[in-house]
Amino acid sequence: MAGLLLKFQEENMDIAVLIKQVPVSNNVSVDPETHALIRASAEGMINPADLNAIEEAMVLKEQTGGKVVVFTMGPPDAEKALRDAMAMGCDESCLITDRCLAGGDTIATAKVLARSIEKFGKFDLILSGALSADGATGQVGAMVAEYMGIPHVSEIQGIAYDENMADSIIATKKAQGMEWKIKASLPALMSVCFGCNEPRLATLRTKRAAKSKPMEVYTNAKLQMDASEIGLAGSPTVVTDSFVPESTRRAEMLTGTPEELARKLQELIEIEKGKE
Repeated sequence: MAGLLLKFQEENMDIAVLIKQVPVSNNVSVDPETHALIRASAEGMINPADLNAIEEAMVLKEQTGGKVVVFTMGPPDAEKALRDAMAMGCDESCLITDRCLAGGDTIATAKVLARSIEKFGKFDLILSGALSADGATGQVGAMVAEYMGIPHVSEIQGIAYDENMADSIIATKKAQGMEWKIKASLPALMSVCFGCNEPRLATLRTKRAAKSKPMEVYTNAKLQMDASEIGLAGSPTVVTDSFVPESTRRAEMLTGTPEELARKLQELIEIEKGKE
């Protein structure tokens, strides 16, 4: 999108961070018809990998003096996740919530997020967590980038900013046993791996400050998206069933000398082979 590119002015970098509120535990209800999680039935928290994305954004903010805006799509109570993100240092937030958005798959979700980012303003960089703790598809970040027509680098471990390269940024990615340095033109979207950094903790003072930080609320009345392209109606994929898998794993404690342990282990392996 030609209108998205924002050159650094006085080295400022404006960053959008996509986060998701996920259930704190696995004890959640599932809609018997749509097989989607009933998120209102469980306490929510910021997706763990998204905390790493926020931390990367905060480090860049400290280097460039820009601002960080955090986005989430979900029910009204997802405001809590946004307030928690602003308590970590994000400057503003945007809650995208509407009944017609419910039940959307990754494609429908990415469409809405892309539209919301474009409506909010211009950003140099968009960050997201690489995987969510509930769905773990790893698809939304790449799809948002595709809808916005910008470069995307997935599952990165870090970002290097160089003030002499104002129109690009370098991501560190580990793959195939090697470490890669990938240079991407800005604006770009990058998904951040869980555990690649140590997310900062909010303090009582920052939590109080977060309550007064600005938060936009987008409904479809503001986004003006075709109802047939969003939510369950706009999802080309649907969940046809959901179930709890049966666990067949078991643990057995072995004791003895190294020789005895080796013999017992070999016997157990032979037993398991015989079951195949």
